[in-house]
Amino acid sequence: MINYSFSTILMTFLASNLIIVLITMCFRHEKILLSVGYKVIAVFLALTLLRVLFPFELPFSRNLYLPTALSAIVVLIRHPFIKPGGFPISLWTVCEVVWIVGFFIKLRIWYKENGDIRRYRRRYGVDITNQEPYRSILAEVCGKRRNRFRVLRVPCLDSPRLMGCFRPTILLPEEELSREELYYTFRHETFHHYHHDILIKRGVKFLCTVYWWNPASKKLQEQLEQILEMRVDEAVTGRDQLAVRKYMSSIIHIMEILRLRKQALEETTASMMSGNDTEMQRRFRMLCSQGEKSNRPAFLALIVVVIGIYLGSYMYTVEADYDVKFITKDTTETNDNYYAVLNEDNTYSIYWGEIFIEYTETLEYYPSDIPIYNK
Repeated sequence: MINYSFSTILMTFLASNLIIVLITMCFRHEKILLSVGYKVIAVFLALTLLRVLFPFELPFSRNLYLPTALSAIVVLIRHPFIKPGGFPISLWTVCEVVWIVGFFIKLRIWYKENGDIRRYRRRYGVDITNQEPYRSILAEVCGKRRNRFRVLRVPCLDSPRLMGCFRPTILLPEEELSREELYYTFRHETFHHYHHDILIKRGVKFLCTVYWWNPASKKLQEQLEQILEMRVDEAVTGRDQLAVRKYMSSIIHIMEILRLRKQALEETTASMMSGNDTEMQRRFRMLCSQGEKSNRPAFLALIVVVIGIYLGSYMYTVEADYDVKFITKDTTETNDNYYAVLNEDNTYSIYWGEIFIEYTETLEYYPSDIPIYNK
């Protein structure tokens, strides 16, 4: 049976953060990143997202019991201190309420930011889609692919950007760019659209809004941003070293003329120059290292470790060890008993004496002789 509980959330938290730590190590150590490749890192990132999206215990999962000290902390978190109206409230209940409230606050902030961006674009953007040389360059870049792009010139941009999933708009700074710079800018932003990167970013942003309390969420967004940029860099240049040099030269020149700009638009956009100077240098090194042989032992080791963490997090679930001696019905009057109470909705409340342990839909993980009482 598929179960959802405090233990499954704990296991999800541990597994996802372990994988995020490994991904972070790959990004910080460029030799590992260059030898393993960003595409493998993208697979790791996808596994992290899958684990967070499915925080459940599967029928074949086995329990791993925590030490006594940690188990006591879990009991404290899940023990109901008050029962207003018969509804038990524990520290875990409070955490769930804070989680939900925080989610709606974050969702509201995200909605407001998107609204501010749309209003800024409508108010200050100048449509230059049909002006030359923008129209002809865009037509050349799109080729036979569908061209639904609008081009706006917007003040205070720190970088050319793409907005919109279904009605894509390329935002350009007020400064004049050369024809070659416009060519590579349009190639970069259109590839973001054709690869559905804005949609991917929104999906990950929503997921990180749900798990706003997880310290790995922010790091996950940052690393996804870099992976998407690396993928587009490779698609734009096509492993052509001459194209790589021209592309890098265009980015560097745009960075120079916009270097003093503060980032005005960030959320739900894709930027040609996403990241700080260190991250840009990493992107350039990835472009220059295309075609080099990967470090096969490091590649295989990372694959084994990450997949092992992912699968192991479903095979095993961390549980508190209450270290209770199970007894029969005849001795349930003592204070050391461990018993179940059948609720009206056919779930069970598990108690250890006066201490509430958990709610569960099944007793399959408990001994067959556990005392059961009707509520």
